[in-house]
Amino acid sequence: MGKGRKPISNALKKLKGTDQPCRMREEITFDKITEIPSPPSYLCAEAKKVFKITAQQLADKGILDVVNINTVLLYASEMGKYIETEKELKKKGRMIELHDEDGILVKATRNPLDRMASEYLANATRLASELGITPASASRVKISGKREEGDEFDKFMKNFGDGER
Repeated sequence: MGKGRKPISNALKKLKGTDQPCRMREEITFDKITEIPSPPSYLCAEAKKVFKITAQQLADKGILDVVNINTVLLYASEMGKYIETEKELKKKGRMIELHDEDGILVKATRNPLDRMASEYLANATRLASELGITPASASRVKISGKREEGDEFDKFMKNFGDGER
């Protein structure tokens, strides 16, 4: 028999709207992070962007703390490696073709970078799930408060076309 579902933190339960007293559990609380630290210098430029955006989004929701910032760092690192690998694959292609001296195709194999990209993406997806930032987990989070009237998209749509919206 399987292990069952992974436990969900009380903070995530509150965001999802499932924070009933019977579902809450004792858990260790850590200090919340409100000011995002600079990403480490060893991260690539793409990973630094992912780190800043993800950390800020989690801090805005009130679920970024001194412990899960490390998971955000790992997620950003994996996403950075994935993005860099995909850029390289775009240049070199997903297949490597070997030709003989007459130019006849002898063998076509999968580029090792493609396998690496798949591993980076799988790691990032697993880490995103732990952080609660996958599309599936984000869809289960309830948004508190009323939607602002006239957000940026509404303003754009009013200026575009017939102005009805």
